[in-house]
Amino acid sequence: MGPDPSMPSGKRRSTLHDRLEGEILPLFANRILPFDLDASKAFADLMARAQKNGKAIGTADGYIAAIAASRGFVVATRDISGFEAAGVIVINPWAAH
Repeated sequence: MGPDPSMPSGKRRSTLHDRLEGEILPLFANRILPFDLDASKAFADLMARAQKNGKAIGTADGYIAAIAASRGFVVATRDISGFEAAGVIVINPWAAH
């Protein structure tokens, strides 16, 4: 992952990039799922399904939904409406059962 091109070059950008690479990303090693071909195929279907059901789902949530759906995973979130409208299995871990 390279430095953010929208941030001006300089010490702050370099420091943030180094911290991201050295401290943050290692915490998620082997736990970041790619937006691959299967997810990209699911993305358009999920976005269309959500729209058909009258719910907008943001692009980032659409990516999450597509990655989960393409792998048969459940999404855990408090913001369930868009995911449900897209047809993704979702749980709200903050809701009382």
